[in-house]
Amino acid sequence: PLEAGMKYVEARSTLNHSIGSLQNIAAGLKVKVEGIITAVESAQYLIHHNGTEIVKKEIYRFMKNLIGYFTEYLEWTEDVMNNEVAICKPVANVVDTVDMILCGFIVDSLNGFWFSLGCCTIFLIPSIIIAVKLAKFYRRMDTEDVYDDALPYDTLTRFPRASAPPKHSGW
Repeated sequence: PLEAGMKYVEARSTLNHSIGSLQNIAAGLKVKVEGIITAVESAQYLIHHNGTEIVKKEIYRFMKNLIGYFTEYLEWTEDVMNNEVAICKPVANVVDTVDMILCGFIVDSLNGFWFSLGCCTIFLIPSIIIAVKLAKFYRRMDTEDVYDDALPYDTLTRFPRASAPPKHSGW
């Protein structure tokens, strides 16, 4: 029985200690719960009256942040293209300049007449060379003229050829 009494006293002491602890926690808990309720009510009031403005501001900040990421990416891409990928940019600039000068200033100023005159001049020299070669070839060729034998019914030989008029003494 003495042991049972000791267990009872020990359990009662533990119970009193636990009750005291709970009372201390409960006293602070009431203040904390009231603070939370006040915070929730003020948040509800803020959302109810200024919710749309807050959402608009947050969306604007998010959009500005996202656009900033895209702008930074575009600047990085341009920097890489100019400094790392496009190392041969001076050559590209020369090609663009030559294209602009040739097409923009020279070719556009030529009209059809001058273009055709230039083509005739360019093709005249090779055609002269070919004509001289053909003339040499034709001179060396043995040909037979089919019109050497005149037929009696040929109309070219029946009429006299044109000649100078006879000179009269009075003229």
